[in-house]
Amino acid sequence: MDKALPATGMPATVIAEDLLPGDLIFQLRSGGEAEWVISRLFAGRDGAAINHVALYDGDGMVIEAVMPRVKKTTLDDFVSNSVLDNHGRPCVLICRLTSNYSVLVPDALEFAELQLSIPYDPHYSQNQEEHQKSWYCSELIVHAFRSANEGVFLFEETPMSFRDMDTGELMPFWVDHYQAIGQEIPEGLPGSHPALLSCSDKLVSINILGSLPARNGQDICSLEPGSTLA
Repeated sequence: MDKALPATGMPATVIAEDLLPGDLIFQLRSGGEAEWVISRLFAGRDGAAINHVALYDGDGMVIEAVMPRVKKTTLDDFVSNSVLDNHGRPCVLICRLTSNYSVLVPDALEFAELQLSIPYDPHYSQNQEEHQKSWYCSELIVHAFRSANEGVFLFEETPMSFRDMDTGELMPFWVDHYQAIGQEIPEGLPGSHPALLSCSDKLVSINILGSLPARNGQDICSLEPGSTLA
C-alpha cells in the first residue's frame, strides 16, 4: 500500500528502510527550464508530474543518468535534488518490480554498474554507435532490464514527444534546443520517459514521499533548486 512520508521524517533514512536493490526511484527533480519542460510532456502514475528516475543499487546508493555522466549518488543527495511539496517533503515515488520479474534485478544492476561514467545524453539520440553511446535517465533503466531479460524489452519503448500535453504544440525549448545542435526533433521515435515508465504494469508503488503534483497542475510554477510547490 502507498504511504506518505510525514513532514517531520528524515527522507533518506525513512526510504532506506523500505528499499530493495533494483527498486526504481521516480522524482520531480529540481533544476532549470529543461527539468520543467520534461515534467510537462507526460503524466506519470496516478497523473503525477515526474521528470527523473534512478535505480537503487543498495547500501544507500542509486545509479542515475544525469549531466554530465552516469554516476552513483547517495540516497541523501538524490532526495535533496527533489522539489518539495507545500509541507517541505520531497516529491519522490518508489516502485518495485512485480515478484515474477525480480529475478532480473541482479543482471540489471550489473548492466547499470558497467555504464558508470558513460556520458549523459541531453539530445535523446537514437541508433548510436556502441563506442559513442550515451544515456538519459529512463533509457538507462529500460536497457538495463532489457539486457537482463536476454535482449527482450521488459519495459517497452514508447514514442517520444516534445509537445505540451495541454496545447499539442511543440514546446519552444525543444525547438530551440534541436535547432542549436542542427538536428530534427526526434518526435515519435522510439524512446522512453520517466513518467511513462512509472505507469508500467511491471511495477508496483511501495512508497510516496510527500505529495507529487498533477502533471497539469498550476502549482508546477518553478523547479528551481530548493523550490517548494505553492
